[in-house]
Amino acid sequence: MAPYESVFSRENLARDLRALGIREGDAVLMHSRATSVGRAHDLNKAPDLGMKWVVEALLDAVGTDGLLAVPTFTKTFAQGSDGPTGEIWHPDRTPSRVGSLTNYILKWPGRIRSDHPTHSVAAIGKRAAEFCAGHSWREGATTFDWKGPWGKLVEWGGKILWLGTDMRTQTAVHTVEDWMRLPYMATCVALVDDGGRTLEVRVTQSPAGPRDFYRKGSKIETEWNAAGIGKVGMVGRAECQLMDAAAFMGWLWKALLKSPCLLLSDRPDDAWSVEARAKTEEHVRKLRSGAVAPAPPERILRMLDVA
Repeated sequence: MAPYESVFSRENLARDLRALGIREGDAVLMHSRATSVGRAHDLNKAPDLGMKWVVEALLDAVGTDGLLAVPTFTKTFAQGSDGPTGEIWHPDRTPSRVGSLTNYILKWPGRIRSDHPTHSVAAIGKRAAEFCAGHSWREGATTFDWKGPWGKLVEWGGKILWLGTDMRTQTAVHTVEDWMRLPYMATCVALVDDGGRTLEVRVTQSPAGPRDFYRKGSKIETEWNAAGIGKVGMVGRAECQLMDAAAFMGWLWKALLKSPCLLLSDRPDDAWSVEARAKTEEHVRKLRSGAVAPAPPERILRMLDVA
């Protein structure tokens, strides 16, 4: 049997990431399932249950000029809003609700976190502060504001990595929903710690209601996989997919112009979805005709190839 270190190690994870297509200087936004990269007995022997090696391998792959980012969404919605509750937002103290690896990265030395109260992003590496800027409740940023990390990911030629995950975790879907101003995105209330005072702040363009893409084998997952745009491979034992962020968002934008309800449930007994479908079809008709304008400026739309 091969030695333990040669089977599951920082070096081998970095090798796999490079083989998947991550290059030095890349800005990579990762969705992850930490336990997917190795067998349980390997993870138990590795530093910090393998998470240290995963982060180090990613930083090795992107190099000193690169950047690693993760979503660090929180349970900070006020009671009665459409979102998880129980926490009060503080960028240095509020835990992430989207996985152990994201919380591990929140403890990484030098990490930067955007100041959005419900859908923050954390980043490590060169230009991390610049990457997370423009995404603060104090500035009135929308949930996936093009001026924040999501727009930087496009403008910087960034990539999206699914590490042991799939379309169900793809936050770039909500980014396109925000940027197209799809009518079912909600205005909610979040709780924020502002110097010891708890404030209620408005959160706009927040995901709400059921979506078809939250289920395995969704319409969008089927169409995306058939398009063959992402690169599929293994990192350790994790099934992964790597894609250019602008390519995915542009592909989805065009898919929604063609099929406005691609992300929504088709169930006739779901009252929320029935209403959302009607509103969405009308809104997309106006987008096509130019009667309503998308959120991002033309330079970003050109990068998505939808200008």
